[in-house]
Amino acid sequence: MFGYVRPLKPELLVREFSRYKSIYCGICKQIGRDYGQLPRLTLGYDLTLLAVLLLSLSDDQPPDRLEGCILNPVAKKPIVQGGPVLELCAALTVLLAWHKTADDIKDENTVKSRAAKLLLARAHRRAATRYGEYDQIMLEELQRLAEAEAGDPNPKAAEVFGHLLYRLFKQAAGLIAGEPEIIEAIAVFGRDLGVWIYILDAIDDFDRDWDNNQWNPFGAFSREDARAAGSRQLQDLEAAMDRTAALLPYRRDSGLLANIVTQGLPAIREQIFRGDKLARL
Repeated sequence: MFGYVRPLKPELLVREFSRYKSIYCGICKQIGRDYGQLPRLTLGYDLTLLAVLLLSLSDDQPPDRLEGCILNPVAKKPIVQGGPVLELCAALTVLLAWHKTADDIKDENTVKSRAAKLLLARAHRRAATRYGEYDQIMLEELQRLAEAEAGDPNPKAAEVFGHLLYRLFKQAAGLIAGEPEIIEAIAVFGRDLGVWIYILDAIDDFDRDWDNNQWNPFGAFSREDARAAGSRQLQDLEAAMDRTAALLPYRRDSGLLANIVTQGLPAIREQIFRGDKLARL
């Protein structure tokens, strides 16, 4: 996905950041076990939020184990081991990465995008075989998004990406919740997050798209008007996500979730509006 969804590290407790990294690294290890080593490079922070959210609402927790990391094999750290949530987030990482490369080929058709799609083909087949309903959701919603982006520039295209995450989060919520109202709340959170990601990415890309005469949902706006409209919408979405998240019955990690929603997202928004590059956590 895009890498915008992350906690504000300086405001996290040490144990909260350790928990976040253990889940992030757990997804990475799960990708390696299920789909091979190369697809691990596609892991970003966005789906780590989904894993944190689902695990925070679940009574059943996969165990931690001290292990080395591919980037630092000597230092041992706690890493979450498997389970349905990590298996799903690993598959979603692969599926979304493959669909993104397919979209890049349509837009640019570069050697890099064609090579990426080819290298991810086997992993995609494995993930789609096991999680076909999620792959179908992506196919349907990304086709709708392509149709929206073929028309005149319009920020409402963000609602299509929001609906994609609405459906993915709703499907994923079935892993840990049986109550319809909890499942719907998780889905609504996903919808608002999807719109937020799409709008922020549009602002991030605005100057480059303008210079290259490429489609942008704010393409009919001036730079100043796009940033003003985008800022208002992003802040409204952050407030909506905070309200929804406050209704959920957490079993653990509520402080970590609160940090991501109320501090991490606004901090990343401010960085993007300043034009700062995002560093790794």
